[in-house]
Amino acid sequence: MNKVLLVSGSNRRGNTEYLLLKLKGVIKNSELLLLREKKIEFCKGCLYCHNKENCIIKDDMSSILDSIKASDYIIFGVPNYFDNVSGIFKNFIDRLHPLYKSEKIKNKKVIFLFIGGGKVSGTATAMHEAIKGMVKYLQLDVRKEYSFQALNINDMKEEKDIVEKFSKEIKDLVE
Repeated sequence: MNKVLLVSGSNRRGNTEYLLLKLKGVIKNSELLLLREKKIEFCKGCLYCHNKENCIIKDDMSSILDSIKASDYIIFGVPNYFDNVSGIFKNFIDRLHPLYKSEKIKNKKVIFLFIGGGKVSGTATAMHEAIKGMVKYLQLDVRKEYSFQALNINDMKEEKDIVEKFSKEIKDLVE
C-alpha cells in the first residue's frame, strides 16, 4: 500500500486544508502535514546542505524531510497568493535544498492542488509556473495538477460534487 503525504501550504484553516482533509478521509495510508503548525526557519543560503543530506538549521524541517523521503506520493495543497505560492510554502521549498543534490526524492510521484480566488485557468497557469523550479531541480514526477476557484474561507465546502469527483480520482491514482 502506498504511503501518501499530504502537505498544506496554507496559513489558515480554509479551502486548501478542507480539500486535503477530504483526501485524508478517503486515502487509507495518509499523513497530513500542516506547514503552519511547524517551526520552519528561513533558509540562510549558507550551502551547508549543498553537499550534505541535511541542513545546519535545527527545526522541524529535519522530520519533514524524513516524511517526504518515506512517502510514495506527495500531494501538495498550495493556495494562490498574487499568482504565486504562499510565503510559508515558498519558505518550505527553499528548505528542500538537502534533497536537491542528494537526489533522494528524484522521480517521487507528486500531485499539486492549487486553490485561488480567480478563474481556474488563471490559477492553473500561474501556479504551474510558480512550482516549475521546484519540480525541475528536485526531479519530481508530477502525476496531476488540479486547480480550484475558491476565495472565501469556506467556498470549497459548497462544491460537494467537484470535491467528491476529484477525491475519488486521486484515491484511485495513489492507492
